Amino acid sequence: MYISKQPQAQKIVTGNGDPEKQNLIDLLLLNRIGHKQLQRLQGGIDADDLSDIIQRIYDLNEKYILKLSAVDGLLRKLNDIKNEWRNDRFKKEIKHKFRDSSNKKVILAEGDSWFNYPVILTDIIDRISMDKDFAVYSLAAGGDWLLNMLSARNYVEQLSVIHPDVFLISGGGNDLVGSARIAAVVDPQGASMEFDKCEFAKYLIENAHKDKVPLDKNRFDKGVKHLSKDFFALLMFFHLQYYFLIGGILRNARKKGDKFYGIKIITQGYDYVQPSFNKSFGLNPLLWYVPFIRSFLGHGTWLKRPLQLRGILNDDVQKDILYAMIYLFNEMMINIGRLFNETDCCHVCHIDSRGSIPSNGWTDELHPRPEYFMKTARIFIDCIKETQSPTYEHVYIVNQFYSEI
Repeated sequence: MYISKQPQAQKIVTGNGDPEKQNLIDLLLLNRIGHKQLQRLQGGIDADDLSDIIQRIYDLNEKYILKLSAVDGLLRKLNDIKNEWRNDRFKKEIKHKFRDSSNKKVILAEGDSWFNYPVILTDIIDRISMDKDFAVYSLAAGGDWLLNMLSARNYVEQLSVIHPDVFLISGGGNDLVGSARIAAVVDPQGASMEFDKCEFAKYLIENAHKDKVPLDKNRFDKGVKHLSKDFFALLMFFHLQYYFLIGGILRNARKKGDKFYGIKIITQGYDYVQPSFNKSFGLNPLLWYVPFIRSFLGHGTWLKRPLQLRGILNDDVQKDILYAMIYLFNEMMINIGRLFNETDCCHVCHIDSRGSIPSNGWTDELHPRPEYFMKTARIFIDCIKETQSPTYEHVYIVNQFYSEI
């Protein structure tokens, strides 16, 4: 069985030159690593190992990886403007005896454009920040890679400075689709057998709560045959990254007196993103921003174009590929929470957005319209305040609570 009873597994070795650890990394990259081997690797992984793995998945050196993943130029300025406004508000709120009430929550948010969409849209953190019981400090940045979040470690500094009650994290999407990288992890022939060779991915599907989030087996089977070994290596890499990030926080949260004792960590998975070149959105004047964003902010370049460049031209096949990816990503996140929640002192929740956004509910390929961001944010708020119980285990399924806007 894959799940470990002790998420803080004993390190197998120390030092980057250890041949046993290197062998496990090699097996991961080949998509031939077994359950117990992945458990051993997750217990001994460090930041240098993570850097080595991503370089080898993408066949790029560290300098170029960091250049690709960097948030620069206008996007960085827009991110900074939005976060400066948010964090000024945070500082004003925290001054007024905010922590005197047990109902008040200090929140640290780290993540990507689902947490900071810097142009026009109201995103998840915008809506959470509107709640009078929350003071939210944001490090989130549109376009940011999970790799960058771990490398920069800004969240580590702010955890120590503000001692939040809740830590929110959203990341991984840009690592997969940034700079058209999705093209590097697909098999254009649709004849891949790599899912059958990935014990971790098979475990995730076998143990998914399909009664809660139905699996369209026909779509999944079609999509997964287009996923190369590099996708499954990347999926396991995400698992290692999140294990490293969350484990690093919870090492200091296990008993009273620990720095982050009592902290709640909330992760999120994406809904089934929509590859598309369509620049219009009908004649509804209330949706004037949709054609504007689609014309100027990369619509079609993240998913549609890279898949076409690999010779995957059929619209339904493209959607099936993304369906399989997103289903597996969410199940990987749910498994991470399960690993840590098996101990008494951990509290990791997951917000599951799968199936919550209709086909006409997207602003662009990757981002829902504001009302759907706000729909997901309502579940974050319910989770933080514990006004709703999880759908199952530690998982809050958005559609379970709010099927309608």
